[in-house]
Amino acid sequence: MRRLLTEAGAQPTTDAAGDVLARFGPPDGPAAIVAAHLDTVFPAGTPLDPRREGDRLHGPGIGDDCLGLAALLHLARRLAGDAPQRPVLIAATVGEEGLGDLRGARAVLDAHACDAFVAVEGHGRDTLQVAGIGSARLRARLSGPGGHSWGDRGTPSAVHALAGALHAAIEAAGGAHLNVGVVAGGTSINTIAAEAVAELDLRDGDDAALEATTGRVAAALRAALPPGVDLELEPIGRRPAGTTPRDHPLPAAARAARAAAGLPAAEETASSTDANAALGRGIPAVGVGLTHGADAHRLDEHVDLEPLEAGIAALEHLTRALGRGMGR
Repeated sequence: MRRLLTEAGAQPTTDAAGDVLARFGPPDGPAAIVAAHLDTVFPAGTPLDPRREGDRLHGPGIGDDCLGLAALLHLARRLAGDAPQRPVLIAATVGEEGLGDLRGARAVLDAHACDAFVAVEGHGRDTLQVAGIGSARLRARLSGPGGHSWGDRGTPSAVHALAGALHAAIEAAGGAHLNVGVVAGGTSINTIAAEAVAELDLRDGDDAALEATTGRVAAALRAALPPGVDLELEPIGRRPAGTTPRDHPLPAAARAARAAAGLPAAEETASSTDANAALGRGIPAVGVGLTHGADAHRLDEHVDLEPLEAGIAALEHLTRALGRGMGR
């Protein structure tokens, strides 16, 4: 991205977190940040094999968020040739997916004054994200003495204890969102497990409700432990919730940008993106999509090309508005 931004006429830098940044317009003053994330959910070494079939592009991460990064390059070419009146900061961020905990977006906001934030994703062209769904991630690690399946029968198993504790946690969450995404542990089929681990993801659009659910889940995990099994409960991520008021100039500018691109009114919803990092600091933020697609977070992800032109046009209109001071 740094090389491509340089070729686009920008003067990019890379920060300590690994974000690639390019500023346009005045060197001083708070900037509107337009961000897309560099990381995907797939491990290093995943075969990419991108391909075009008719009017579709296929490949893991093609829409989430390769297409967003391509849009940043398009914006950079436009802004390099016609600098905005107010600062605009293009940010290709790290740590948006998985356990990244928005570390890239947080680092950008730590270092750069910001008065408006736009998160760009490849999917979801006909939605406008005006709120952020908060998340709390926990790692529960249970440990016990272990032993031989028959010779030490009656010894508490960390795996058995984890199963009971997770059942209690799900009950305690009630109707709130709780996903147990990772479970691991044990040594062999004929060994009483000395260790078991689970990773839990809790989500809510309200931070206070999220904290309350997290507290109930943590208490339930502890209360369900049998004698002889210990629990280490580690917070491994916290993504803040937040909302940009409907009548704020930023979503108004996003709506106007869609109209200028010939797009219909978007469904205004909540999601979990880099924009959460800004919303958690009280900075107005929205998330925008570029085209239609499907199967995000799967190897067979795809995006449709025909809707992309209008999606890119809407993003360009919005960025130009931010460069004039609208939406701030």
